[in-house]
Amino acid sequence: MNKIPKILFIARDDGGCGFFRCFQPAQYLKRSGLADAEYILRTPTLEQLLSADLVVLQELGNVNSANLAQLCLENEIPFMVEFDDFIHHVSPRNFGGYPAWNPSTLFVYRAMETARQATALQVSTPQLAREYFPYNAKIFVMPNYLDKEAWANPVTKRPDRKIRIGWMGGNAHADDLFMVSKVIQKIVKEYDGKVIFETLGMTRQELAGVFNLNVQNDSCIKCGYEGELHHHPGESLKQYPLILASLGWDIGIAPVIDNSFGNCKSDLKIKEYSAIGLPTVASPVVAYREAVDDGAQVLLARTFDEWYNAIKSLIEDPKRREDIARSNREWVGRYWIQDNVKNIFEVYRQIIAKKV
Repeated sequence: MNKIPKILFIARDDGGCGFFRCFQPAQYLKRSGLADAEYILRTPTLEQLLSADLVVLQELGNVNSANLAQLCLENEIPFMVEFDDFIHHVSPRNFGGYPAWNPSTLFVYRAMETARQATALQVSTPQLAREYFPYNAKIFVMPNYLDKEAWANPVTKRPDRKIRIGWMGGNAHADDLFMVSKVIQKIVKEYDGKVIFETLGMTRQELAGVFNLNVQNDSCIKCGYEGELHHHPGESLKQYPLILASLGWDIGIAPVIDNSFGNCKSDLKIKEYSAIGLPTVASPVVAYREAVDDGAQVLLARTFDEWYNAIKSLIEDPKRREDIARSNREWVGRYWIQDNVKNIFEVYRQIIAKKV
């Protein structure tokens, strides 16, 4: 009987990156019986590290990660470095990433030195593979997958006939939202209470100065006015899909600044919107264009007029919204992790067998 390999995922955080790139693959590799996979946040014990047949290292840039890589090299344990972002171009308004990934620190230098030493790299998009190729030619593109058990939730529609435009994400996206803020303000003002813009994930403090809209606190229960901008706090990743589906949104937006960082982002937001049946207007960055080429129906918009016309066309045409939602649910069905875990394991099997 062949030995079941032991794979150790070392995540840098317990947020979205750690969840989708480390925790979820480890969970399904173990559930499927393909590997004895374990998820550790930042620092494993020496016993955990030395017993692994493969290490997937997402914790990067600090002295701890450099030491972990050195231990793998000294003990001939193959290890992959995991990238989900292009760390060379992080905006100062990326509140979560910039304190580490900025030119005044050694984080980028250490991370790329570790990438050079790695057995191989694991990235989430072909564009990231192109950016990191100079550091290590052995690169595997591992798309972001969704858990069907968590995401197959229908959107709960509100009975008030108001249109809700929604955006969700973490605190790295203030620049992206600012890019479309004038469009959102124009549309919300034009529809005078019939269209509401909502966000899920960023706090009011993090969004300060991005939108010039009346917040929900300015609502009037007697007349039915709900304000123009609703903030919903971030949720645990386990509850997040259900919460998102329960908000009753009609349209999702995915603005991303067209630069090297934005063009390396994955299509995860398109997949999440698609899973709960939201038609989406998005920036034409590389991953979103590739999603369209792959069969997703996404309205791509670059200029103010393109954003305005695309969003307004969805507001005015409920049948089109329904048709897009139906089509995209079929498309995202190809990206359930349950159906792709064998593809994930095959990459790791090759590395463990030293066939890379």
